[in-house]
Amino acid sequence: MPDRILRPTALHRVRAALARDPEQIKGILDQFPAKLTQTAGRIPFAEQVTAMFYAIKDTRTPKSVKVTLAAALLYFIVPTDAIPDFVAGFGFTDDFAVLTLALRKAGSALRDEHFDLSRRRLQRGE
Repeated sequence: MPDRILRPTALHRVRAALARDPEQIKGILDQFPAKLTQTAGRIPFAEQVTAMFYAIKDTRTPKSVKVTLAAALLYFIVPTDAIPDFVAGFGFTDDFAVLTLALRKAGSALRDEHFDLSRRRLQRGE
């Protein structure tokens, strides 16, 4: 199922746009902390999505992986996606599917230290 969600042309266009203009990734990173603050207690994948955030910021992460992760984070940040985030009980299911696929594609680019940073940030409640 996650593969079908990422196939729509719109998401591929976002990834392509990010690849052409990587400066847009900075905007996504700037928006992420506020979205995390709004949702951390309501989503079971907060640790993974925050680890993705740290992987994008890591200079050792390959550019192609950063673009994939940034496209998935953008999907998470934007509240009006396939299933709007405000729909009780279902709003984040599509986000979870997209993030899961991005994590699968990112493979080993997410390091233990990204998850350590994620856990520390979530424990602090930021």
